[in-house]
Amino acid sequence: MKNELKRALLKKANIILILVVFSLMFINAYFDGWKTALTAESAQDILNAEDAIYYKKYFGNIYRVWKSSYYMVQALAPLILVAPYLNTFLSEKANRFRFFCVSRKGNFKYVMQKTLAIALSGTIVLASAEGLFAFFSGLLTQKDTAAEFMQQIVSFQESYFMSNPMSYFALIYISHIIYYFCFTIFAVGITSFLKNRIAVIAAPFVVVGVLDMALPITLQPNVVMQPYSQTFSLGGYGILISMYVIAGLILLTLSESSYQKRGN
Repeated sequence: MKNELKRALLKKANIILILVVFSLMFINAYFDGWKTALTAESAQDILNAEDAIYYKKYFGNIYRVWKSSYYMVQALAPLILVAPYLNTFLSEKANRFRFFCVSRKGNFKYVMQKTLAIALSGTIVLASAEGLFAFFSGLLTQKDTAAEFMQQIVSFQESYFMSNPMSYFALIYISHIIYYFCFTIFAVGITSFLKNRIAVIAAPFVVVGVLDMALPITLQPNVVMQPYSQTFSLGGYGILISMYVIAGLILLTLSESSYQKRGN
């Protein structure tokens, strides 16, 4: 398992991917209002110093910036999560490398270790990018928690957010990590039947789009990934991630059973 995880994480492409996600988060936050805070002091059209301070504290509020940074990552998460390592599962089938692995550790152990390595690698890459952005944006944002600067940031459990904003966003971060891990297991399951590399990368993204259209609103991935939205439900979150894990493992079992019979 350690070797699988090392192979998954110690890749230059992962560092590049983390920086790409970090950049996307910055761009999202910058053009969603953070720009106003960062340029308030030098803006030609803001003549009143008190207005400049207000804009810095409102649009540059650390929690507002964190929330506004996430939209593009939310949309691209299915692609980002499968990019680091999922194609190696397909490659090892195609080049028969898995036969050497299976002969040493057995098929069940190989598949479970491979699935965990894929899920952990995608999760760690995306969680690292989020953590990196949170750290560096924290150096450039405002920490004033007066009610006038905290308005309209969250709509789910707003009273808890107002009294414990840092804990609130820490729980959001944890919920993202759990979601990423469960979704990637699901992605392994639905792509285990595929042989085309492009299809392996694209399939999870397409399936999420279908789920967003087909499922009730509280179960939609787009809603579940936004724990601060009014339509978010803890029950919906729990049901969806459970469905991901169960469906992923069932599909993976069926795929492996078919592979064992056909040998390709």
